[in-house]
Amino acid sequence: MIFSLDSWLSRSKSTRADDAMGPNLVLIDKLLRRISMRKFFLISLTGAVFLIACNDVKKTSDGNFRKAISQYLEKHGKACTWIGPPFPIDVSEPEQRLQSGAAGQMAVLEAAGLVHSSDTVAPTPSIFGPGAPRRVKRYEPTEAGKKYLQQVPGVLGQSAGFCYGDRTVDSIVKWTEPVTMGAGSQSEVTYTYKIANLAPWAIRPDVQREFGDVRTTVAGISKANEIAGLQLTNHGWEVPSR
Repeated sequence: MIFSLDSWLSRSKSTRADDAMGPNLVLIDKLLRRISMRKFFLISLTGAVFLIACNDVKKTSDGNFRKAISQYLEKHGKACTWIGPPFPIDVSEPEQRLQSGAAGQMAVLEAAGLVHSSDTVAPTPSIFGPGAPRRVKRYEPTEAGKKYLQQVPGVLGQSAGFCYGDRTVDSIVKWTEPVTMGAGSQSEVTYTYKIANLAPWAIRPDVQREFGDVRTTVAGISKANEIAGLQLTNHGWEVPSR
């Protein structure tokens, strides 16, 4: 086979170029291998951290229980005192004289600035419909009182009350060993509470004297033990919703 000079020179240049590229190709290959190994390491590390985090939220610990109860109290932790019927509330003259029924409570709430009163005439309540007119003192919330007012539906109609703060977790005292019930584990956690945003009127002596539940709740701050039933879910420990 006969090769021309040009053909030989061309083949020679190609061979020299391949020889020159050889070391570069080796370096590129090593670099790609290192990048692949680093990616594999990072992916493995991320997966391990994720598994550890998942396992951590399922452990019985002060932090996990505090978080679970705090999340529950954010939705259901309002500290309120309930009066009964919705406003306006009428107090008859005999009730005022005897300080019976809602008379005592309304008088204290008026002194605290939560309600105001006016004298008027209203039908006497009756199961058979409106009765004879009578003179009453009618109580309604003040502008300041509306800030704390809660009126919620109940079995016999709306109920009215005033909320004076938000329960938060103060400390985790103890918990029971988890027991399997149904599809998951459960534990009873004992904790103490604080009241955030405590309304000034809730610490008035006359309010606490008339509303025993307010006195008990405020006196129990950081002292009284509360118990919450917690359940283990796929997302960690939770207080079941009501």
